Amino acid sequence: MYQNCCKKCGSISLHTEVKGNNTGLYCDDCGAWIKWLGKDELRAFEYSKKNQVLAQMRDSTSEENQAISEYIKSISVPTGINVFDEKSIVKRLEEFVEFLGKTIDTEYNKFPLSTEDAIRKNSYCLALERDKRAIQNILNGHDFNYVEE
Repeated sequence: MYQNCCKKCGSISLHTEVKGNNTGLYCDDCGAWIKWLGKDELRAFEYSKKNQVLAQMRDSTSEENQAISEYIKSISVPTGINVFDEKSIVKRLEEFVEFLGKTIDTEYNKFPLSTEDAIRKNSYCLALERDKRAIQNILNGHDFNYVEE
């Protein structure tokens, strides 16, 4: 986990600001500059902030779940598409995982046109694979970013 603190006030509440081509780390409480961040440090800081937000999120109450279900039904009626009653969300997600797998396979079966196309292809497939793995983790009852040890 990325951890840094303010040398002035000791706060661990930090944020980043972009100044030209550089990204600085600043204290939320006193505004002091802490350091310039490299690419890896910036990535680690953003990842830790995202995880803090996820940890603060709570499960929805039964009333909130009911309100969401009623809203989904209400928007299905005017459009004439009632996909939420035909299949369960779990079934739809499983089908989406299969679709992602087929898309990845299709992309890798195409011959790259150039070095740049090969880089694009690998980046695209990596993103699809991560999405696929996140959905599978959710379906298996884990956090989206769960990694088996």
